Amino acid sequence: MNPVVIVFKNMKLRLLSTLLTVASVALAAALVIAVQTLERETEQNYTQTSVGYDLILAAPGSRMQTTLNTIYHLETSTGVIPNDVYLAALNDQRIERAFPFFVGDNYRGVRIIGTSAAFISDSEPRVGQQFDLAEGRNFEAPFEAVIGSRAAERLGIGIGHRFNMTHGVSEIDSEDAEPHVHDEYELEIVGILEPSRTANDNVIFTSTYTTYVVHYHDHDHDEHGHSDHHAHDHDEHNHAHDHDHNEHSHSDDHAHDHNEHNHAHDDEESIDHDHHHQSTSLAEYEERVQKLDAVLLKFNNQAAAIQLAGMLNMPTPENPLLLRNMQRDPFFAYKDDLMAVIPAVQIQELMSIVGNAEQVLRAIGWLVFIVALFGILAAMYNTMEDRRRDIAIMRSLGARRSTVFSLILMEAAFITTLGCLIGLAIGMGIVSSVAPFIADSAGIIVSAYAIEAQQFVTLALFVLLGVGAGIIPALKAYRTDVVTNLAP
Repeated sequence: MNPVVIVFKNMKLRLLSTLLTVASVALAAALVIAVQTLERETEQNYTQTSVGYDLILAAPGSRMQTTLNTIYHLETSTGVIPNDVYLAALNDQRIERAFPFFVGDNYRGVRIIGTSAAFISDSEPRVGQQFDLAEGRNFEAPFEAVIGSRAAERLGIGIGHRFNMTHGVSEIDSEDAEPHVHDEYELEIVGILEPSRTANDNVIFTSTYTTYVVHYHDHDHDEHGHSDHHAHDHDEHNHAHDHDHNEHSHSDDHAHDHNEHNHAHDDEESIDHDHHHQSTSLAEYEERVQKLDAVLLKFNNQAAAIQLAGMLNMPTPENPLLLRNMQRDPFFAYKDDLMAVIPAVQIQELMSIVGNAEQVLRAIGWLVFIVALFGILAAMYNTMEDRRRDIAIMRSLGARRSTVFSLILMEAAFITTLGCLIGLAIGMGIVSSVAPFIADSAGIIVSAYAIEAQQFVTLALFVLLGVGAGIIPALKAYRTDVVTNLAP
């Protein structure tokens, strides 16, 4: 009889014991595979997404908070910094690329990030990988937006969708609190990004001018004047605002007067996007922004980034010569307002924290598998007593001891392999089920069904250990005496 058929018949005769053993192996394999997948995806996301930036300039505070806020779109800003810092970066020969960052609002729980159009066209969300547009185009004017692939899927929106921003970086969970919606400003989706498998897939991008003017309009009218040559006179009125975009024209001596009205918006004085497109470039609007949350910098060389970080973060030296050298740096004037963050350092620290948790989970998975191996050993060893007569009959029919030994090892291998395959599927299912939560809470996109060599190596090791657990029962079968067990 075919050895494989014999093995399956033996497994079928002891179906309950076989199923319980397979289940224990599957549980262990699922846990180890899930941890390995999460570890790999976490490491790839937390290391690759930061490569595009050497330094982050932000308000003094927690460096980790700034890294999470700007790169992974988590946490909140440490404060605001002058927009002049970004303008200085654009004119600094040491800096290859500079991207502004302004956040403070959301749409149905999806963060809205104010940045430059160059962020979409020139930045690298992953190593050597730039953003690609799946549909539409990049934003080119105020109140236009580009949405990440996962955010578009989650919200069920596409090109041409118009929406209003809500104050805050997330939806309000409390039933008693009502969100503050900026009804007077409407944005339009003009582009959808291809999936980048980074936190950028979860947000909406628009210009810094858009986020700034919307965010500060209701909070600080004095900051609504974005040009030294523009005087903005905001008269009080009852809970209504006149949003005449003609106030943003570029006449150097033009004064802007916001007339009073009660809960009414004049169509002729409302925001006219077409007028904006024709009269003023987006870059000119962004120059009117006075505050940012951060500036992301890519330097021509790493040494310049480290040198600037040291200048901004270290105390001002008393040595007159060193002080004079520092004062030549264009960023020295903002030293008291800035903190320099090296993302690579913060991500290394973050990975050490995440890695410790993953090591614990991996250890638990291996402990479960060791228990499963003992289960294989115990289940097969205990059935050897019932199999003595069957084995003796096989021997009397011409089966050699080595054949019997091999059959027991094959059975252990089949049980372990079946458990590993089921565990692989369960492990992928676990990762797939937690992927949305990880994307929302950790800002990373996890691919649950990406199978790599490491997983096959782990499963192969499981099978070898399972076969090893079958050696003791196989030896017992090998030593079975034919005459004794065939006697009545």
